[in-house]
Amino acid sequence: MKILVISDIHGNLAALNAIREDADMIFCLGDIVNYGPYPKDCLERIRNLTNLAVRGNHDNAIGRGMDCGCSVRYKTLSDVCKKFTTGIINDCEKEYLGNLPVVLTIEAGGAKFLLSHGSPGGDIYKYLRADDPNIEHELQKETEGLNADFVFIGHTHLPMIRKIKDITVINPGSVGQPRDGNPKASYAIWEDGHIE
Repeated sequence: MKILVISDIHGNLAALNAIREDADMIFCLGDIVNYGPYPKDCLERIRNLTNLAVRGNHDNAIGRGMDCGCSVRYKTLSDVCKKFTTGIINDCEKEYLGNLPVVLTIEAGGAKFLLSHGSPGGDIYKYLRADDPNIEHELQKETEGLNADFVFIGHTHLPMIRKIKDITVINPGSVGQPRDGNPKASYAIWEDGHIE
């Protein structure tokens, strides 16, 4: 079984369309909208591709009229883009975004998966960054007691794979706004227990 895992599309349709992987399933880890100029198209595309999506902080901001919780560096841009995005998508689409689950669990291909945007516990604003010197400790706390083989999180726009006891934590990076120095769309492939 092959699973495509995407996150942080941010209305970037060109980046979403650049992913040409065939997969048996697709997981979306949130932040479908905001920043990019094609939130409506990206939302429609994701809804046609999968029903296995969780809510990101930007989905929450648009869908529920909340603050995105962005850092000072991105706050002004996010607020301007929020007005733009809110003016483009309709009430039904906002409702869809606002009602996505914050955590989703699924069994497939002989494995147990947990999907979340920010943290395994469902905090859509929490950053679990690969470059944090305390990341191993943070992930141990976050995965304690979880019944999962693989945990997929997004939010940081930075790819990561970490093995914490019996759980593998994966961040696929960002499709629409990578922050790892590589401008190409970043995503993950899980295939029969192997991750790329």
